[in-house]
Amino acid sequence: MRGFRLQLVLAAICAAAPICSVKAQDSQWSGSIAAGIGVRPDYVGSKDLEPTPYIAGELAYGRYFMEVQGKEVALGVELTPSLSFGPLFDIENGRDDGVKSDRVGRLPEIDDAIQVGGFVRHAWRGLFDGRDQLTLEATYLRDVSDTYDGGIGSLGLFYGRKLGDRWSVGGGVRLTHVDGNYAGTYFGVLPAAAAASGLSAYDPGAGLRDVGVSAKLAYALDENWNIQLLGNYKQLLGDFKDSPVVKQEGRAGQFSGAVAVGYRF
Repeated sequence: MRGFRLQLVLAAICAAAPICSVKAQDSQWSGSIAAGIGVRPDYVGSKDLEPTPYIAGELAYGRYFMEVQGKEVALGVELTPSLSFGPLFDIENGRDDGVKSDRVGRLPEIDDAIQVGGFVRHAWRGLFDGRDQLTLEATYLRDVSDTYDGGIGSLGLFYGRKLGDRWSVGGGVRLTHVDGNYAGTYFGVLPAAAAASGLSAYDPGAGLRDVGVSAKLAYALDENWNIQLLGNYKQLLGDFKDSPVVKQEGRAGQFSGAVAVGYRF
């Protein structure tokens, strides 16, 4: 199951780029779908990359919309043309003994986590010439599957604009905060696990997990088809970059990216 999702911050790129934005008139359906191939870290904090499918889609009817990004699903409603909110569902990728690091592979396995929460988003359209958009978004997700019994929140700011009739660009920055339960599950090493793996015992606390920078470039082949290039870089911070899972076996700088073909309808 781990192979069906890029990092969560890639979903935020779609909130920034005009080509991804789905806005329908009343009584009219609209949407888009994109599929391609990408790469992402073997696990959170890994220095190794693995291939992964990239799948995203949006569907809108009037003020209501649904966004899908891999295993993440957002259901939203526009309260005003600028303000929207709704529930958010996601599956956080686990970690098993199939990771490329032998020592990390000897740590206890982490199951995929089912997460439920919500998002709120405010957009400012037409800041300069009517072809751009600035979006502020906050999200919160809570584990409901007893995998880590904690929560994860984020705050992001994204900007996107169209360049002529065919090119679109977008980018942004996102901060992600996790609680102590999340930190201990994904970045901690209990004494027994340290003895089995050879890694140092470690007990991280809650805090700012990372700062991420994302970018997207899209080229419209015609009115419906487009090609998309996406990239994301996250820098792990504080206790998280100092975890032996990262410091001894991984890397604090995390890259993910994808190439996809999109269709609008």
